[in-house]
Amino acid sequence: MKKYFSSAIYSNGYLSAYNTIYKKDTNSRVFIIYGGSDFERAIFFEQLIKNFKGYNLSVFNPFYDESPDGIYIENLDTYIINDSGFSRISPVLAGIWEKYYPITSEKNYSLDLRREILILKAKENNCYKKACEMLKSASHIKEKLHTEFSPFLNDDKIINYVRRFCSRTLKSTNIKGSGTIRLLSTPTPLGIHTHYDTIFESCDNVIGIYDDSCFVGSIILGIIKDFATTEKIPFIMSPSYFANDIPQTLIFPNHSLALTVCDKNHKLPFEPQEKITISRFLTSDSILSSKKVDALLSIENKLLDDCVLNIYEGRDYRFKYNNLCKGYENSDEVIERADILTEKLMI
Repeated sequence: MKKYFSSAIYSNGYLSAYNTIYKKDTNSRVFIIYGGSDFERAIFFEQLIKNFKGYNLSVFNPFYDESPDGIYIENLDTYIINDSGFSRISPVLAGIWEKYYPITSEKNYSLDLRREILILKAKENNCYKKACEMLKSASHIKEKLHTEFSPFLNDDKIINYVRRFCSRTLKSTNIKGSGTIRLLSTPTPLGIHTHYDTIFESCDNVIGIYDDSCFVGSIILGIIKDFATTEKIPFIMSPSYFANDIPQTLIFPNHSLALTVCDKNHKLPFEPQEKITISRFLTSDSILSSKKVDALLSIENKLLDDCVLNIYEGRDYRFKYNNLCKGYENSDEVIERADILTEKLMI
């Protein structure tokens, strides 16, 4: 079972990955889930995952919780996706679309309860907005790191390495394609979380670029990404937390190859086949022990911690209004509806 994030918080707001995860096959079946509360929809997807145990599943989780927000059943070429919250679905995607309601009964909430739910939801959203602001501030720190590192970059070494890498490793194939986003890491209520343990299992060669500043590593991956785009070499990109156009990880599925920038928040669950340290691309590695750089990284880490705390507080508000609604929810009905959809797909 592979796991991805269906949405992420980054410096400019929220990023939904649903518009990039489809194969855009017109034969794919897509069930868009409407109705019910967040709590009920979580039960609905958890039941589906149990029902399809043994199938090739991709599970999508929103940034604010580990509860499933959607699944892809590869054996049946079927997507079942929640169209609410921060993971919005584009109506123009290919496939055989069908709306599906896990909950059919109306809930008779009192006016006071509705008001309290709306207040808690507003507080939750405000926490997420604050988290975005923290990441925006962190992106400004990256710009300052850029100023500090730029005079020490050995441009010739970077360009020569990328040229050798691309000519030696990224040889042209008959399969042409473009870049696709997969959200493999994002700030969550429990810190920067990654799904590296499932995505790299299909890669024979993983290259780790060790760079606590993430600046030099992102430059290298950015140049390689531009080369792959020009040559129409298919790749999967996982963006950095502070900008959705800057790669943290590049995966080339047709070459069974992955490159990823490793730092204290993005650690690999295994030893990569090749390790690269950024000191080889600097005219002097004294910048790595610079007090100013250490201070900037310390500020960035503090901003990341504050971002995580805001997401945690937002999820706490979510739990509170879920608890308010529990007396009106019918878990048995949700499970029954999940079983009915399972039977429909098995036919």
